Amino acid sequence: MRSRSGLSRTSALLALTILVWSVSRTTFGAEPTTTPTAIEGRLQALVGKLKKRLEITPAIVVTIVPSNALMMSVEAPTEPAKPFLLSVDASFLNTLNDEEIEAAIAHELGHVWIFTHHPYLQTEELANQIAMRAVSRSSLERVYAKVWERGGTKGDLARFLGPPPTAQPAAAGLASDTTR
Repeated sequence: MRSRSGLSRTSALLALTILVWSVSRTTFGAEPTTTPTAIEGRLQALVGKLKKRLEITPAIVVTIVPSNALMMSVEAPTEPAKPFLLSVDASFLNTLNDEEIEAAIAHELGHVWIFTHHPYLQTEELANQIAMRAVSRSSLERVYAKVWERGGTKGDLARFLGPPPTAQPAAAGLASDTTR
């Protein structure tokens, strides 16, 4: 059986296994793992950790796919009993370090949070605001840089992450007063 791209299922599986093996050598700080299932298990554990930090309860299943035009995306369930599906492009995953993987997944979990807290509007900025409860803004900035580089585009970080944080003014009355 051939897929739309003309690759046989076996060829596609072999290509995915090679890509995942490559990913496993560069992420998670561990020994190389040769199966997509092992990498998905590591990502699933990371999702579990982030779900707790972000107080998200619905089930989410991670899958690594040979190609995802969005690089990483989450799909709402079609039936109430089904889980959300988080799909990760294998070659994009290979470009991210551990902190960036965590940030990208936190962003996708931000979308899950929005899906489950109606009537919020799905926006990238809100998904990132939720993500920044668990990860740093700078890690999300690096992920966006890689997304835009891969897509050959450039976006506006303020539009996606909100305005950059400003320095906090010194609190009034906290300076020592030696005249008393």
